[in-house]
Amino acid sequence: MSLFRNTNHIVFNLLTSGMLVMIACANPVAPTGGPKDTTPPEIIRSVPENQSVNFSSDRVSLTFSEFVNLKDINTQLMVSPPLSEMPDFIMKGKTLTMKFRESLKENTTYNFFFGDAIVDITESNPIPGYSFTFSTGPVIDSLSMSGKVLNAFTLQPVKGAFVMLYDSISDSIPYKSRPYYVARTNESGEFRLNNLRGNKYLMFALSDINSNYIYDMPTEDIGFSDTLVEPDIPAKKNPEISPESKEVLPDTTKAGSAHHEPLQMAPDTIHQEPGDSLAVAAPAVKVSPVKNYLIYQFRETDTVQRLQKGAVIRANVIGLYFRQPVRDVHIKPLDPPLEGAWNLITYNATRDSLTLWIPGPGTDSLMLEISDNGIVLDTLDLALKPAARNTGKDKSTVAKKKSLEMRPNLISSKIKPGRPLILSLADPVKEADLSRIRLYHDSLEVKPVITFSDSLKTRLHISHSWKEAESYLLEVNDSALISVFGQANDSTAYKFKAMSEAETGFIKINITVPDQKKSYIIQLLGDKESILEQHSITGNASLEFTYLPPRKYRFKAIHDLNNNGKWDTGNYLRKIQPEPVSYFSKEIELRANWTMEEDWSLN
Repeated sequence: MSLFRNTNHIVFNLLTSGMLVMIACANPVAPTGGPKDTTPPEIIRSVPENQSVNFSSDRVSLTFSEFVNLKDINTQLMVSPPLSEMPDFIMKGKTLTMKFRESLKENTTYNFFFGDAIVDITESNPIPGYSFTFSTGPVIDSLSMSGKVLNAFTLQPVKGAFVMLYDSISDSIPYKSRPYYVARTNESGEFRLNNLRGNKYLMFALSDINSNYIYDMPTEDIGFSDTLVEPDIPAKKNPEISPESKEVLPDTTKAGSAHHEPLQMAPDTIHQEPGDSLAVAAPAVKVSPVKNYLIYQFRETDTVQRLQKGAVIRANVIGLYFRQPVRDVHIKPLDPPLEGAWNLITYNATRDSLTLWIPGPGTDSLMLEISDNGIVLDTLDLALKPAARNTGKDKSTVAKKKSLEMRPNLISSKIKPGRPLILSLADPVKEADLSRIRLYHDSLEVKPVITFSDSLKTRLHISHSWKEAESYLLEVNDSALISVFGQANDSTAYKFKAMSEAETGFIKINITVPDQKKSYIIQLLGDKESILEQHSITGNASLEFTYLPPRKYRFKAIHDLNNNGKWDTGNYLRKIQPEPVSYFSKEIELRANWTMEEDWSLN
């Protein structure tokens, strides 16, 4: 009996182990151990076959060489023409079934671009740029077009922008309808649209924030072609793209990467009258064949004025920040109702923000009504004095009256010959005793020209003929300057030297322009496109940049079509492209005691 019971026990264990193995096999998991898997899955069968015609089913099945997952399918999958509803995806074993939730259009070529969404379960190796195409009619559309999307202001490639084609030429179509064809740009800004029907299309580029293929947000960047476009390149049936390639175009088929020459300038494709680039009629629409199409992307100006922020910068100083430059701003004190000259205002260079000084409000809080151009924007209730923090210090120390702060424009305690020494003051000056400001050269006092450069007296210019490599001392004795808040400056001394040619460099650039009557803004750029110097020219010109620290520089030109001294963005409905920009073809590396001369044609 014991032998029988032992035998039954062994059989039971074997059966249980076998069932556990079968259950484990029903749920594939990533194996452990061994070399790392770097091979992407392969498609060994599809129903129907890729590039099939006369498709009439409601589903497509793809069988892979190994178990796969779908990664970010909602954002990776792009369908051309787009579907109203996302297909259902069913994974069973090594087969993925895509089931449609709507009826497909007759005689239409559909392309499903999966991007990198199909990955194996072991190491998430993707099938790069996989796409599946079929036609509900007897033929597969076989035309193509490609191109590039660039940021209109920086000329940098735009990654992840949708390039969309519409078979309607209505200007309003991008605002209300999904496109007929769509592609997405890669890291180089390149796109390719394949399997297109021979037709004339409206082309529109969109950085789609909410991924609905519709231009419906003012913060979305756009670009457009001035003319209708027409495909004329046959699509490749057997593209040669290796799985390791980083240049796979995120297109509507697996297409070879398009090559483009380096771009220097956004061409002016609209005939504009001088004086106002925002009042130009749209040109007559024409059709142009497309091989490599350049689209310049921009963000339209949101014309609705808003007060974006109002904040207390420090006691009795308020900053107001607007969406657009203010035209006729009015600030009305509601509580308490202050009267007379109760404030001082300064604007920034673009007039989209201002600083408000309130010398003697007689209150700790203030309610303000802010309006611009006759329209009330907002009402602010502000505490004029920030809450005091308990630092544990003696109260007499905390309550000590602050002094008027000053900031010189010196660069590493040096100044450029020919430029004034500028003291930027934290607050407007009410009283000034300029005799208490003294300048010394080699221990001898010299007499500079000292003036305020603005009506509120926040910038003090000290002008003198600085001699190269010579040392200077500027003394600003206490109470030379008293602010509108009654704060006086502390005694301060600035030691500095005038720069010399031996330690700096010189660049002369000779500029040839295409139109001698139009204006151009020339910028000397440093790191991260910081503007170091800026000049406006009309016609050909030679510009000299002196006493430049040794470093790398770039030059940029803005084609100032409306002569307003700044770059203007575009407007889609008015068919206005953004103002063209140009970059000098090379970066200039300047060394100490170097003199460089360059020729630059903007033609």
